[in-house]
Amino acid sequence: MVEADRFFDEYARAAGFLEKGGRQQAAVVMDQLYKSLRTTPWLEIALLKSSELYEGSSPTTATDGYDLLAKRIANAPYFLGNQQRSRLFGAALQTAVDRGVSRVKLARIRDGLSRYFARYMQYPESLAKLSIFNYVDAGDIVDANNRPFRYLPTGMQMRPTITYLRYELESIPKEPFIATSPKLVGTSKVNEDPEQYVCLIRVPGKGEPVRISEEQTIEGYYVAVIASRGAVLVGGNRVIVLPVRQ
Repeated sequence: MVEADRFFDEYARAAGFLEKGGRQQAAVVMDQLYKSLRTTPWLEIALLKSSELYEGSSPTTATDGYDLLAKRIANAPYFLGNQQRSRLFGAALQTAVDRGVSRVKLARIRDGLSRYFARYMQYPESLAKLSIFNYVDAGDIVDANNRPFRYLPTGMQMRPTITYLRYELESIPKEPFIATSPKLVGTSKVNEDPEQYVCLIRVPGKGEPVRISEEQTIEGYYVAVIASRGAVLVGGNRVIVLPVRQ
């Protein structure tokens, strides 16, 4: 079985665990998958999805995965080429890495703010103060691109000095492991040598599935790869995996 087929089969298996509430089992499946793969981009996509799944249960594992993925994007020959596909893949993966790293840092900030409030019964005037008091590391109050996170203390009261009882903090949505739209209906082979596939994708507002080939766009996403067991779409800050579900 080629690595593309194994990738999609294991991804579908992880999705099955996730649908039943087994997030940790899904994370283990993806972790074992990326460690067993050798070819780009399958290894990198598996590593990305594994890291995303580990964000809640093991932030250190997630961060290590994102660090490794960033190194691969910067050095793997596949991402250093001039082809549109590889450039779009690399850009989408890097953006997803940056967002993942930032989500991990924001989770640490929220935890630090909770502990700070438990100690002082108020929130700090700034994230810098949270760092100075050692509730988070200095590197945690800036995002993956070294920009300060947006933080605004609110709920001001005089007790007798100014006290903040609430706060607003920047938020980055988690990436869904199972995409709800667009929806993959199936794939079919259109050429033997070289092996090529097309896929049928269902999009909102259209009664019949749309026949799509590699390097076309749909719903704002670029169709990067179509294999016998699924397709990968990239766009903006997302890498969407659409496995053929049995």
